[in-house]
Amino acid sequence: MAAMTALAGCANEQPPPGALPDHDPPRVELIEPAPDSVVPGFHGRVRVRFDEPVRIQQGFATQLIASPLGIYDVETGFSDLRIRPRDGWRDSVVYCLEIPEGIPDLLNNRTQTATDFCFSTGVAISDTRVTGTVVDAVTGQAQNEARVVFIAEPDSTPYGALTDQDGRFSIRALPPGSYEAFGFLDQNRNFRVDRKIEPYDSATVRAVEDARPDLLFHIVDPDSTPPRLVRAEAPDSVTVQLEFDDPLLRPQPGRPSVTVADSATGATLDVFGVLVGEAASVRFPSAPGDSAGVTPDSRPAPAAEDLPSRFVTVRMSEAIYAGAFRVHAEGFVNLRRLIGGGDTTFVADVARGAPTPPPDTGTVRRSDRDGTRR
Repeated sequence: MAAMTALAGCANEQPPPGALPDHDPPRVELIEPAPDSVVPGFHGRVRVRFDEPVRIQQGFATQLIASPLGIYDVETGFSDLRIRPRDGWRDSVVYCLEIPEGIPDLLNNRTQTATDFCFSTGVAISDTRVTGTVVDAVTGQAQNEARVVFIAEPDSTPYGALTDQDGRFSIRALPPGSYEAFGFLDQNRNFRVDRKIEPYDSATVRAVEDARPDLLFHIVDPDSTPPRLVRAEAPDSVTVQLEFDDPLLRPQPGRPSVTVADSATGATLDVFGVLVGEAASVRFPSAPGDSAGVTPDSRPAPAAEDLPSRFVTVRMSEAIYAGAFRVHAEGFVNLRRLIGGGDTTFVADVARGAPTPPPDTGTVRRSDRDGTRR
């Protein structure tokens, strides 16, 4: 170990005089216990030996990917690794380990691929595999190094995997059965999903030998409150845009409703449609009165992904005139499936192109709250 430390401290490693240059990365030549073997009562250390001396950096244990999840101690030798769970191997459990790529030799030639293998301390190793992806529910971005854990009751063994830079994960040799699976950001590195503080998503999956399920986790920050309407405005004479304090599911699973009413008279205006998304990106079908305002076909088509949004666009059947209006919203669902809404007010400004209100002659084409014309 001291010799390895001394070599590692040299700035530029060179081969011995007369030796041919070495450009080959180290290669794993031995794994004990053997991959896919069943070793009842195993209580030693897993050994991974390379074909030449390697330099293992401090903190390598945090890079090791192991299932079941837990803390694994790693000892390094001149050309090998020795691995053991801190709380010991459990009987009749399948263990899968992955040595990451990038292990360097003394001349800094690095392994190009990861080395993964499984062995069992008693039970048969099943030919099961579950794959999937973890993405941020709001941005749609893949989540690198997100943790995925599989738990089956009454067995509480936490089998798990880690995502790569594309947000993908794969886990094999799960004992057949039904699992509750969680994709999450393990911010406190305790190998458990802490639902009060960590972004997560969950799913139910069945591991069987003749199926290859592929999961998709949309992780969301913890939230125990329903969405609340915080603001409204009229960007043009036939559109009202609402803003909520939470991103909303897009599309909505139900039929949320919005009422727009004149603050002075209480009369409600007719609403043609309600869609989650910003006014500049939402497209409505053709509606009566398009010639009086912005035509929906003049707006760009929405993005391919139905990403959540804090905004809701309300298309009016009749033009909004200058004045103050009260908005009531209900039935909107956020990413945690909580339902909310709220009330707010806005002022339509003539400067934005809204027409002035017609004289109050009793013939204004508006409807009151029970739908009667006046």
